[in-house]
Order: sequence, then structure tokens, then C-alpha cells
Amino acid sequence: MRPSDRVTLEDVARAAGVSRATASRVVRGDTGVTAKKTKAVQAAVASLGYIPNSAARALVSRRTGTVAVVIPEPDQMIFSDPFLTQTVQEISRDLDEADIQLVMVFGDQSGHGRRAAKYLCNGSVDGAIVISHHRFSGQVEAIMSVQIPVVFIGRPVAQASPNSWVDLDNVSAGRLAAERLLECGARRPAIITGSLDMVAAHDRLRGFREVLGRVGIDPVLLEGAFTAESGRAAGEALAPRIESGEIDGVFASSDLMALAALEAWRDRGLRVPDDVRLVSCDNGPEAAAANPPLTSVDNPTDILGRAATDMLRAILDETWDGQPVLVPARLLVRQSC
Repeated sequence: MRPSDRVTLEDVARAAGVSRATASRVVRGDTGVTAKKTKAVQAAVASLGYIPNSAARALVSRRTGTVAVVIPEPDQMIFSDPFLTQTVQEISRDLDEADIQLVMVFGDQSGHGRRAAKYLCNGSVDGAIVISHHRFSGQVEAIMSVQIPVVFIGRPVAQASPNSWVDLDNVSAGRLAAERLLECGARRPAIITGSLDMVAAHDRLRGFREVLGRVGIDPVLLEGAFTAESGRAAGEALAPRIESGEIDGVFASSDLMALAALEAWRDRGLRVPDDVRLVSCDNGPEAAAANPPLTSVDNPTDILGRAATDMLRAILDETWDGQPVLVPARLLVRQSC
């Protein structure tokens, strides 16, 4: 197509019967345009096949129209963890609705985030959303050092922690799990935590211990890593203690670990909830489909993903209120406890 044949914004404005400025605002997704004019511009865009000149728009706005999702985890975990994959899918959908391109940035083997930070500094992206960060020395600080807006899914812990984060109320999640186990009659509970260098795992443990401590119970602790392998290993370690009656309830800090522990117990002939009650966290589709279906604390990837993208866009538009988002925990009761 010759340059003279390309549909221009002026063509769209003329077809819609609006000014060029109004057509531009609609194409950019700005608010403040009436529904009637917005509909007219959108119809003109569709009928004429107008494609916005993103390069020219970037020169004017100094934006690239691209956002990075940073996951400082090994690649095998990124593609096997349902929480991570579902969260990325939600972010991708939300950014797509806003006509923003997503790029994935993975962490380096050191876990310190320096390679990711270097990429974020090269001007390729307008901002970043970070998922599943650890409390490695310097990881959050390295990512925070970049001169672009950064939103964390998961409350960060650093010397100067930013407020730009969204997270599940993980302390309440631990409390709900403990309360449910007690309601089901468990008096000798255990917890399979996630990696305790992650705030989510630490906070769930804190809430779990808090409730049990009120009734004089000190739970057995096994540290997992939010992986199926660590869940199975913990399940196998607990099996003899379940058989002896030493353990009668377990809180696994993710569905992935709970399902792997459940499989290990099934291999030993142990039954849930007859021999041991089980509560998990995440409430992914796998939890409801398990046998038995898992009682699980909801970790809503749709709400977290949407809140993170909304926050990042608000920061870019200079309309953010400066407050983090803490999503209330909610327990879904099923047959495992």
C-alpha cells in the first residue's frame, strides 16, 4: 500500500463526523468523550480499517505501548504452576483490552533480578508487573531501581518497600485454614508452607500459627516450595505420622502442593478426610476437580491481575491514589475438610 492510500485519522474523523482531536481521544482510549461520538469513531475505524500509527503515537506520548511481566522464577516453575499461568493469562487479557503489548521477562539463575532490571532500563517498556518475587538480597531493590513504574503482585519486603502492590490477605488465609481444621475436629495439625523467603508463605504461616496458638497448639511445620515435588515430599514425610495418629489435619499452602500430598497419601492407603483433613490455598480449577474436592482459600487471579494492570495504568496516567490493594481472603468449603 502506498502512503497516500493509507487510512488516516483525518479520514476516521471525517467519516465519524467529529473533530480530529475527538477521534484521536477515542483511538487512544481516553475518557471524556460521549458514548455517541465514541461509537461513531469506533464504527469508522472498523469500516475504514484504520490502523493507529503506534510509532508516531510513541513519539508524541513517549510511551511504547508495551508492559513487561517479570517472573523471577525458574522457567520450569513458570509453566507448571497454575497460579502463575492463570495470573499471566489474566494480565494478558486486561492489557489486550487496553491495546497494550505484553512481554515476558524471566529471572536469572542468581535470583537477584539484575538481568531483569537491566532489560527494564533499556526503554523498551513503559512499566512492569512483577509476580512471585522472593526475599533474596537485593532482588526487589534491583527491580525498584529502574526508572519506570513497577507494580508487584505480592507484597514486597525491602528496605524502602513501595506501596505499588496488590496481594491476597495471606495472614487471613492462614487464619481461615486453621479455623476450618479446628472446626473439622483436627487437634494435631501440620502445615506445608511455600518457600519461606516469600512473603505469601511467611504470612500464611503466621496466620495459621496465630489461630492455633490461641488454643495452645503448636503445628508441625514442613517447608515446601510451592511445587508439586515439594508437596509430594512433604506428604510422604507426614504419612507415617498420619498413620500413627500424630497428625490429623494439614494445611498445604498451595493447591499444587496439596494435590501432590494427596496423591502420596493415596499411594499409602490413607484417605482424606477420614484419616487426615486437608485444606489448601489458591482455589484453582484443580482443587474443585480433585477427589475429594479440596477445601481451599481463594487466591483470585482475575482480581489480582486486574488490580495490578489497573494500578500500573493509573501510575502511568498519574491518577494513582498511592495506596496498595489487599484482597480479602475467602474460604471455599468442600469435602476434604
